[in-house]
Amino acid sequence: MATEEELFANIDALLEEEPQLPPPAERARLREAAGITQARLATALKSTVQTVKNYENGRSEPKPPRLEAYQRLLRGWAAKYPAPSTPAATPVAPAPAAVPQPEVPETFTGPAATEPQAEIAAPVQAPAAPERPARPAARSASTSSRRPAAKKAAAPATDPRFPHGPLAVLDGDGSAYGVDGIVLDCPATTVVELVKWTLRESGLGAPKLNRYGKDSDPLIVLTAAAAVKFGLPERLEGHEQRRSLRLPEDHPVVQQVAKAKWQLTQRGFGPWARIYRKAQGRDRQCVQLAVLSWDALDERAWPGVAEMEPADIARVLGVYAQRVITPRGSTAVSGLELMTAMRPPTKPERDEETGNWISAYNPGSLGTEPMDPAPPEATPEHPVVVDSGWTGGFLNEEAYQWVRSVDLLSDEECLLPFAV
Repeated sequence: MATEEELFANIDALLEEEPQLPPPAERARLREAAGITQARLATALKSTVQTVKNYENGRSEPKPPRLEAYQRLLRGWAAKYPAPSTPAATPVAPAPAAVPQPEVPETFTGPAATEPQAEIAAPVQAPAAPERPARPAARSASTSSRRPAAKKAAAPATDPRFPHGPLAVLDGDGSAYGVDGIVLDCPATTVVELVKWTLRESGLGAPKLNRYGKDSDPLIVLTAAAAVKFGLPERLEGHEQRRSLRLPEDHPVVQQVAKAKWQLTQRGFGPWARIYRKAQGRDRQCVQLAVLSWDALDERAWPGVAEMEPADIARVLGVYAQRVITPRGSTAVSGLELMTAMRPPTKPERDEETGNWISAYNPGSLGTEPMDPAPPEATPEHPVVVDSGWTGGFLNEEAYQWVRSVDLLSDEECLLPFAV
């Protein structure tokens, strides 16, 4: 049994803790009571409106020194605009206390012991409708009605290792906009610091799609302002084809990455850059960067995205990541990534001779070994046709395009959201 000294020591420890912010709903109430807009508060905190919205809906919490400033503001508002007291709170509180608690265990055990309390307290809360709370089966009914909702909420739940989703759009002020409206504060000032922050603190990434696969690398999308902040040019010039654009090897950012013992893939530092180190055990060390002002999101595949706000871009890319895969380049590249992620080319297998685990071929995977076409799909001179003596004919494929004049379309057809 705890002594009086232990109890008081625990209470003193609680009193010494840093004061916490009020609940998100109370933060919004205090700001509205003071007549301050979210934009004005964002300016005072040197933040963004989206960040203030996240503070007030519980999606994110401020960090020092913004935390102390926000606490001081809310304390001042709380003194001026205290929360209104609820008249119903006074009579409801003593109702459960009126039940003789010591006598309950002698007659009731388990959940049944709480039912008499509900029947006594309910008429006080809602005297006009006593039949509503007095339902002994309400506990099981509410539980069963909540189960479908819990399943729906659990379906898109993120991996606990990646609480902030697969990607973020980073703006020049250090605000990283996530897929669910969350805004993270990124203190990085160089590309190397950005990579470290992404892997260690951001909570970004996505779990693997196959037991033999790998976790999806986090994606950081840089706005033009963010690119300039990290020492990157706002635009890449000098090449006619966009896919050939990349920073030269002697660029300061490329040298900075190499000096920190990070590596770039063969495509270099272009619109879609992958910066990595050799994995340590099961932990991958790889971050994907996409630079918006370098046409990373091609207008043909992502129409209108380049003109969106960072939060909206994160929402669009987040939907794509949820339904397909975290973007890795063009839609064609992302499609190949998806097929590889769902059917990895290799799998671990134990060598019977040595007993060691080796990387073995995964049957049915994409592009792991050449396969001969079926004779009807091959050309007449193909070895598979010559060796088999196939004489059954060959496929003759041709692209067809069926067109009808727009003038012949009816009014009903013009209103359809699809084409037949």
